[in-house]
Amino acid sequence: MTAHLLRKVHTYLGLLTFVNLMVYGMVGMAATWQWRTSDSFAAAQTTYLPFAVAPNLADAEVADRVCTLLGLTLARPIQRQVVQHDAAHNLVLDFWHANGEHKITLLENEQRLRIEMRRVKLWRYLDTLHRTTGVFHSGDWRMQLWADYNEFAMWSLLGMLATGAALWLLSRPGHRMAQISLAAGSGLFAALYFWTR
Repeated sequence: MTAHLLRKVHTYLGLLTFVNLMVYGMVGMAATWQWRTSDSFAAAQTTYLPFAVAPNLADAEVADRVCTLLGLTLARPIQRQVVQHDAAHNLVLDFWHANGEHKITLLENEQRLRIEMRRVKLWRYLDTLHRTTGVFHSGDWRMQLWADYNEFAMWSLLGMLATGAALWLLSRPGHRMAQISLAAGSGLFAALYFWTR
């Protein structure tokens, strides 16, 4: 492979992973500044919605109907731990998703749902995107598309690193500035690793 072609591949791989790197960078800055978990959410909002339960429905079926009613596609597939019961034996559905949390209590005697919604702040949303890869199987096509892109972008980054190293070896590995840059980058990485452990 010629140096010219390698440069093109290197550039395109960098462009393919650009958005991914921006998300990773912002999440990294948030972690560096140690934003507190308590600052992750906006103020909770509580609303009520009429909801009558058909007889003989299993809890999982109720959870599915509530999820559909509220349009919580980001919370799909519904995990087993979502379905709970409180001390009064009310069905409690604790849906977590990229945008935050919907904690829903079925008040069966009142034939309504109590919906407590907490939206996450931007940096926490980006943190969720940062951790979502191809092994994640969402019931929402948008989140699945991001998960697949995130996986693809990580492989593109590895390709960019490999082509970058190949370009350096093919051009002028003995070039003084290249050696200084490599030493400075490696030293900075080692120092940051030491200081943050």
